Amino acid sequence: GLAAAGITTLTAVAVGMDRLLRPGAFPIKELRLEGEFVNLDPAMVQQIIVGELGDNYFSLDLAHIEQVVEALPWAREARVRRSWPNGLSVTIAEQHPVARWGDDEWLNENAQIVRLGDDVVIDGLVSLNGPNSSAKEVWHRYNEWAPMLRKVGLEVISIDVDDRFAWTLQISQTGASHATDVLLGSNDHERRVKRLTGSYSMIKEQVDTLLTMDLRYPNGMAITQGKFDKPNEVALNEVEQ
Repeated sequence: GLAAAGITTLTAVAVGMDRLLRPGAFPIKELRLEGEFVNLDPAMVQQIIVGELGDNYFSLDLAHIEQVVEALPWAREARVRRSWPNGLSVTIAEQHPVARWGDDEWLNENAQIVRLGDDVVIDGLVSLNGPNSSAKEVWHRYNEWAPMLRKVGLEVISIDVDDRFAWTLQISQTGASHATDVLLGSNDHERRVKRLTGSYSMIKEQVDTLLTMDLRYPNGMAITQGKFDKPNEVALNEVEQ
């Protein structure tokens, strides 16, 4: 008798689950979008989600919907949850670009590389470039060096890291249009940037004509001015001390 009762109970549970998961049994009737929509179109997002809903509240694949939303340009994170008895709530966080990365990508505040679309234009952001594996370090170095250079009146326009991990800064005087390439090489970057800030007062009057500043020297730098091909050597032994 106990065995028969157990079998009857299991059968009832199976039948109940079958009814719960049956297509069309519990359709989604309400969809709520939450978040700060600046660059994402809520109507477009809603339309995409509706296309992924299916027709049963209980069998809905929440993780799949999150992945679909996060694949949209400007969507950084999506959280999807059921709202009893027949609703769905989707919370979306947008991307916040902090720098340009390469030709057609961006970095968000976590130094993650994101693609926002070919027609996106955001003014006022530094341009960074390098192997994708270097993105976090390049962003970290920018945040370290930019305040140091700003104190002496210089702005970082761009940072480029080539395939051999040699670094080049592009700087300009604050508010000026002329830019100068600063060659840092592949090592000892922090000391070389400090040399630049320490020696800037010596070349401040010439900065508008500087094409390149090569800091890959142990105790000095080589500068190229205007249209001259021959670099001018500048000794910085006192600064090094």
